[in-house]
Amino acid sequence: MAWESKRTAVSALGLPRDVILGDVLVRFVGNCQVNIENYRGILLYTDTLVKIRARNCRVVIQGEALRIERYTAEEMMVTGRIHSLAFE
Repeated sequence: MAWESKRTAVSALGLPRDVILGDVLVRFVGNCQVNIENYRGILLYTDTLVKIRARNCRVVIQGEALRIERYTAEEMMVTGRIHSLAFE
């Protein structure tokens, strides 16, 4: 099934995009914690920059004293003073 057809089917049937299409999920807890689900890997990890590969994009977190507190195959928690989050 083509990518656009999958998106149309997910929308029409009301199915969860993250499960069907593998979209990345990002949840903030204030400006000191971010939880990321459905990621594929860590591309870069420093105390000021974390780049994460997802299925359809890259997630870029910038801040101070950044630390990956927890990660599993499904979820990651980044803590520190988060200044910005962008998708590339």
